[in-house]
Amino acid sequence: MAKGKKIGGIKNLIIVVGTPSAGKTSIVKALEGDQNYKIINLGDLMYEEGVKKGYIKDRDEIRYLDPEKSEELRTAAIEAVSKLDGNVVLDTHASVEQHGRFLPGLAYYMFKYLKHTKGFFYIDAETNEILERRKKDKTRAREIEPEWLINTQRDINLAIISYYSTHFNVPMYVINNRNGKLEESKAAFKEHVKKIINGEVEENNLQSTIKTPKAPKTIGMSKDGEN
Repeated sequence: MAKGKKIGGIKNLIIVVGTPSAGKTSIVKALEGDQNYKIINLGDLMYEEGVKKGYIKDRDEIRYLDPEKSEELRTAAIEAVSKLDGNVVLDTHASVEQHGRFLPGLAYYMFKYLKHTKGFFYIDAETNEILERRKKDKTRAREIEPEWLINTQRDINLAIISYYSTHFNVPMYVINNRNGKLEESKAAFKEHVKKIINGEVEENNLQSTIKTPKAPKTIGMSKDGEN
């Protein structure tokens, strides 16, 4: 493939992941109504494909599909994303937890579909706040997991997204979506995305933004090692 060639007409791709129940999808909605962006939820695409094929009836059943069917749905979804054009914001998961087993949300082979990624966002919140939100959420079949498991998945997610960021040589942002601060979190997300799309972040030359300190002056030494 020729260098710089666009896949499916995508100009800029922003990938958003987070700790489950941290408010990722709510924050992404900050861009709803803005014609400059296409907001895509990878889980929704997988759900639609899964229902069509008769694999699932409920969105939360995706987590527990056998690996072959899950991979089939995920591949179909990411291929659909690659055929979009313009500025795309992809709402997805860094990892999927299945009773203590963690699977990557985006497999390495999928990177060929993500060549125009310009930034990653990790949406997080305090662990105790995440637990509170899961207990109150009646719209999803969310499991009430112990704190250690939530903290473990956060660590795994950050390791995965750090690798993604390093692989693509693009910035990674972490937004702490505290209780009562949703609007502030949405505003911060929207501002960061705007700067990325407008080219105000040099994603391919991050070192240019880092000031290298001047080397200290060399102190002369006598032959016997004394100053």
